[in-house]
Amino acid sequence: MHELWFDNMHPSLRRFWHPVAAVGAVDLARPHAFRLLGDDYVLAKLGTDGSAAWAAVPAACPHRLAPLDAGAVVDGRIVCGYHGWCFDQAGTCIEIPALGVGATIPPTAHLSPVHAVDERYGLLWVALDEPVAPIPDVPEWTDARFGHAPMPRQEWSASAAQMTDNFLDVAHFPFTHLDTIGNPDEIEVHGFEIDRAEWHFDATYAHTARLLSESAEDGASKAMVVERVMSFRCWAPHHLKLLIDYGPDGDLLLLFFHQPIDPTTTGMYCVILAENIATGEMTAQEQIDFQYRVAGEDRDMLERMERKAIPLHPGVETHTRADRSTVELRRLLTGVAALANEP
Repeated sequence: MHELWFDNMHPSLRRFWHPVAAVGAVDLARPHAFRLLGDDYVLAKLGTDGSAAWAAVPAACPHRLAPLDAGAVVDGRIVCGYHGWCFDQAGTCIEIPALGVGATIPPTAHLSPVHAVDERYGLLWVALDEPVAPIPDVPEWTDARFGHAPMPRQEWSASAAQMTDNFLDVAHFPFTHLDTIGNPDEIEVHGFEIDRAEWHFDATYAHTARLLSESAEDGASKAMVVERVMSFRCWAPHHLKLLIDYGPDGDLLLLFFHQPIDPTTTGMYCVILAENIATGEMTAQEQIDFQYRVAGEDRDMLERMERKAIPLHPGVETHTRADRSTVELRRLLTGVAALANEP
């Protein structure tokens, strides 16, 4: 039986946008190194003040393959720290100091830039080739009723597809998340609503979960069971928005953007938008700390899985009616994988 596995090295991923760094983590005075789909790059803001823009190029200088992140950004150009070769926004080598002014630059001295770099949601995004879909649109980003809490970037030993699959999966809550949100008295998964478009789908699910409140006098966390409605939007290839309606307790929105670093590692950028942060009922750090606890339960399970990919062939796994959202992810990724066969 032919088994098609979708992992962090699938060639179709070159046709989509991926986050590669938080803007605040980038030192504008030097190239910033990142890895995407197993290859190394640097990004920097290049050009003069009037035309300065983000650009990304391969990480090694073509002269002696020195790492460009050991160099600097000077006058809007990347300057290699080994021999001073200079590169502009287009990756063109515009100066080789050892050859003197006006010297002929060898054609192999230039770097091929990625297709595009953009800034959105406090992150820098890269498309290696011309993308088939835009960066995910999150209209709630500018909604004043939400306070923002960006979580520090994490690296998991899992594929981006696995992580998205996990965040869409509601059947694992009462088993994996017993110490946080899971309600052990509700284990049956009820009906889903699924709405599919070409490069994204929406899923809606209503259930009960535990809502942690302030600590009791003995230091133990108190929790009550509440009804909530989860509204997912999953964008190809593996980005996710989860809006949770807690009724009178307000809305919580979680954004999961994934960076497929190499065959076994994924960078996760999670931003929390919460009404209770805006109202002052909860601090941003309290939200971050709690989401760390929830994510830690997921991470422990995913990192135990030997294969860092998910299968797209329907005969490899057993699916049930409780898996509607994760089955839809596999359909979405099947369409993504087909791009690899296009000229």
